Amino acid sequence: MRHPACDSIANTQAIPDTGGGICYTAREFLGSQTRARVGWSARIVSPACGAAMSERSAFLLSPYRLPTHHPIILNDDEMRAWLHGALVLWHPAVLRGGIQPPQVNSPYDHESPQEGQIFALPDAPTLFQPDDWPQRVKIAGALAFTATADRAQTLENLVAGLRSMPNVDEATLKLLDLPMEQLRPFFGLGYGYMVIESLFDAMSHDHLLAVDDFWNDLTQAVEALLQPDSAEQVQMHLRSAAERLQSAREILYPITMHLLDVVRLPEATSDWAWPASLQQGVPLNLLANGQQLQRLEQDHPERLAELKEKLLADVEQPLVDVVGGILCDRPDSLLPLESQLWNLREGKALSESILGRPISIFARQSSAYHPQLPQFLQAEGIRHGLMLTFDNAVMPNYRATVVNWSAPDGRTIDAFTRMPLPAHDAQTFFNLVYTLQQSISQDTAPTVALMHEGKPAVECYEDWLALSQLAPALGTWTTFGRYFNEALAGEYVGAATADEFFADDLDTRSSNNQPDCVSGFVQHAQLRRKLDSAFTLATIYRTLQGGPPSAAEQAILDELATLEASLERRGPQLPPPNVDGSRGDDPLAESLATVLQQSAEQVAARLQVRATDQRPGLMLLNPCSFTRRIVLERDDIRGPIPVDGPIKAAQFDAGIARLVVEIPPLGFAWIPREAPGTAAPKPRLKMADGTTVRNEFFEAELDPQTGALRAFRDSRTRTNRLGQQLLYQPGSKMVASRVEATISGAALGEVISEGELQTEHGETLAKFRQRIRAWLGRPVLELKIDLEPVNPPEGYPWHAYFGARFAWRDERSGLFRGHNGYSTMTQTMRPVTPDFLDVRLGRSSSAILTGGLPFHQKHGTRMLDSILIPQGEIERSFEFGLVLDREQLAPAAQGWITPVIAVPTEKGPPHIGPTGWLFHLDAPNLLLTSMRPNLSVGGSPRSMIARFIETSGFSGLAEWTCFRNPARVQRIDPLNGGVLDLSLTDDRVPLEFAASEMLTVQIDLE
Repeated sequence: MRHPACDSIANTQAIPDTGGGICYTAREFLGSQTRARVGWSARIVSPACGAAMSERSAFLLSPYRLPTHHPIILNDDEMRAWLHGALVLWHPAVLRGGIQPPQVNSPYDHESPQEGQIFALPDAPTLFQPDDWPQRVKIAGALAFTATADRAQTLENLVAGLRSMPNVDEATLKLLDLPMEQLRPFFGLGYGYMVIESLFDAMSHDHLLAVDDFWNDLTQAVEALLQPDSAEQVQMHLRSAAERLQSAREILYPITMHLLDVVRLPEATSDWAWPASLQQGVPLNLLANGQQLQRLEQDHPERLAELKEKLLADVEQPLVDVVGGILCDRPDSLLPLESQLWNLREGKALSESILGRPISIFARQSSAYHPQLPQFLQAEGIRHGLMLTFDNAVMPNYRATVVNWSAPDGRTIDAFTRMPLPAHDAQTFFNLVYTLQQSISQDTAPTVALMHEGKPAVECYEDWLALSQLAPALGTWTTFGRYFNEALAGEYVGAATADEFFADDLDTRSSNNQPDCVSGFVQHAQLRRKLDSAFTLATIYRTLQGGPPSAAEQAILDELATLEASLERRGPQLPPPNVDGSRGDDPLAESLATVLQQSAEQVAARLQVRATDQRPGLMLLNPCSFTRRIVLERDDIRGPIPVDGPIKAAQFDAGIARLVVEIPPLGFAWIPREAPGTAAPKPRLKMADGTTVRNEFFEAELDPQTGALRAFRDSRTRTNRLGQQLLYQPGSKMVASRVEATISGAALGEVISEGELQTEHGETLAKFRQRIRAWLGRPVLELKIDLEPVNPPEGYPWHAYFGARFAWRDERSGLFRGHNGYSTMTQTMRPVTPDFLDVRLGRSSSAILTGGLPFHQKHGTRMLDSILIPQGEIERSFEFGLVLDREQLAPAAQGWITPVIAVPTEKGPPHIGPTGWLFHLDAPNLLLTSMRPNLSVGGSPRSMIARFIETSGFSGLAEWTCFRNPARVQRIDPLNGGVLDLSLTDDRVPLEFAASEMLTVQIDLE
């Protein structure tokens, strides 16, 4: 009579027994060298009849194994069921009496179950087994249970199955009642065993884990569980088993493997909790900006208290590291330089005040990276950062986990580039062997990072933590602070280009139905420049006045600080609408205009202390570090005034004076408001004629049929440099109803076109009005566009929009874009920049000053669209400046958005003359971005802090000349000694700078 246990080998040839009592089927024998460790179990066979005598053994039946050389992608439920089934088999009640660690086998190898065998069957994917296999399990006295995507349900299925088995003993029942905290170390050891055994295969290495000793430790731990007061014995055996796993792993890689547990604070924190690592004393890293920490403090102070307890427990090696450093996540790369630095500065200060510890590692959750970021971080005292993207932005791709990231000026930071694996995704734990193998093979410091994003972690995560409490078998958990001290950079990369970074802020803002998805950047740039101009004028007044600030001066400085916080916290967006949905004036813009005028008035009054009375005039102030030619259109100038001195051109029409005035850098120009008997100036050339405007620098012509800019020529070669038209993407044509010259005088030429954008069938898409202006003596063509769509665009904003298309003649021309004052050639199809775009061919340059409009898209090799109205945008008026052959475009872009500051006075000019400068910089490629009074306690009453950036990519030495001799000058560098005293020569300060460098200096005047 055939024994049922022999059914599985009916069609296979057995390898003869040699007397030891161990017999394998042919299939088992052939695979024993490579597969015994993943599930082929020995069977004790009677030499007389070959029938198997069963011992307890546990198997997960699945066609899958932990991936080693290639990742395997299953759906989340399938991977969870696999992991849960494999790990609950490490329940002490299953291990007790077992002959080997639980294994993973193919279902085909257990078509004939044996007594004492326990099978975990994942509920997905479906296993292919004989139809009567469940009956075979019962007949054989084995146990099979279902493993599901729910760990608790899987464990319940196992426990119910064991309880239902006949003759179950009291010891097993006692083990089945163990709480989860006693089960978790066994599950962790099981996970570690599977990972390390599979890692040997992944590394093509002999299996050197002492399995027998490991198994002996586990069985002794199980037996100790049954004894009273044996917690220490249980822990000792479990730790011994974990250390054996660690020893085996160290054979493969004996150096520290780093594990990073990272938490991103979710937007909604009502049902959110810290991961288990915080309570278990495992190092944790929190990624949060200042506003998120502030919200956590307000909404969940008890959770913040938990965090701070771990954070402040150890000063040298805290269990928690908070990375961030910014106040809020916003598209900083499209904002002015000073806005970016404010976000860093205020974010660090707020985070430190909440946590009680400084932030030393930079991170952000929305992508706004750019090439100059390393030097900006160093300027705020940060030398480490996370270079990660969580919003599918484009970033440079590095193979190393830590790179030495360089800025264009040579400043570097160590940046972590390995994207953390989601802790809530079962794929992370199912493919862990492959992840470890790749990291060991490629990284100078093997690293695995996990990310918690507001979703519960897979149960394997806590199993892993339990294993780590016993021994660092799979690596050592650490914080980013310690990690950067221990892990060396694997790559030293040169400065990245702007093309290597791209975050689709246009799509994000448009998809969120922001009414200012484009215009918000324009308004922010203009308001920020007003604010910086007001600070510059306040600094000039402080250095002129000296002594302690008066109440009025202090009120202006306090108001400026308040307005700066309001502006930056609002970011690139318009104020909220009124209750009725209408949009009125912006209170913030009005307040800024008021305080700017107040700052200008106090400077003008100080400059004119000894001016001649009874001479009405205008005091014009220049907050820029370069000479500006501004234009004025005023109705308070009574009659013609002489065109001499700072006045370069003038025109008087129907009570309106139109002037071009030159103002020295960081200086002033005084012009009279009346000059009786002065004859009106005569035109030197015809400024406008038909459809053309011109001056001594260029000539621009509108097309009489379309109203588009047909030509923009330089006066020397008469070569057409640029053309421009309005369009609706995906298709439209311009049809003009009116094109005529409206102003042609001694100072200004103006031509206006009006018409419609139409489809090819003549349907109206939008009404338009374009105005071009040329001023005598001013090398900028002003282009103003008014668009009123009939139906606003809808859909993906890069494919459906109203825009201004610029075109150039020669496809060999290179396109450059400005970014944070630095110009770089661009090859990307979407060269976002709020500063300028420059078309270059040889020595010729044709530049577009965008005035804060950031989104642009190339078409072919000779055309570029500036996106004006995508879906949701409510602004209808836009302005560009077009310039030719300017050597320094960063100052031109700054001057384009800097307000004209004019103060009416009743006396003048100042006793030193109608024009003059107070500070002078002799390097045109060094641009002043900020100048502020330094009111630190005990400091000089005439102290200021100035920030400069090099804009052309060349190093050099500049001289900063002051109207009063400096007493002391210090260069501020937080990472290299804090401050460095600079030498002085009378009234001049030597400034040595590297290419593309940003430098900050403190100057104390006598």
